[in-house]
Amino acid sequence: MSVRQAKGVNNMIRFFSVLALVFSSSSALAIQWPWEEPTETRIEYCRGFLAKSLGAFPVAGLSRVQLWLSWNEVVRLTPAEFDTGDTEYQEGRAFFDAKLEAGNTQAIIDEADGACALGTG
Repeated sequence: MSVRQAKGVNNMIRFFSVLALVFSSSSALAIQWPWEEPTETRIEYCRGFLAKSLGAFPVAGLSRVQLWLSWNEVVRLTPAEFDTGDTEYQEGRAFFDAKLEAGNTQAIIDEADGACALGTG
C-alpha cells in the first residue's frame, strides 16, 4: 500500500469516526423510530393551557413565540366550534393558574416545552 492510499484510508476512517460520533451524540429522544408508538397529546388540555398562558401577563423564561406556534397547531387540530366547557380544556387552564399562583414558573415552562410543545419544541 502506498503512502497516498494509506492517507486516503486514514481520511475515510476519520470521516466515519466523526460521523459515528455525531450520530451517537444526537438525542435519542429526537428520533421517532417507526416501531415506537407516539405519545398521545392531550389537545383539549393543551388548548386550555395555551389559551390561559397567552392571555396572562408574560412569564419569565416562557417564550411567547413558542406558545403562539403551539397555539396555531392546536387550532389546526381542533374544530372551529370547540367547547370551552370541556373537562380537559378546563384542566389545562387550571394547571396554568395553579402553578402561576404558587409561583412555580418552572412547571409552566416545562409544560409549555414538553406536553404542549406540539412538535415545535
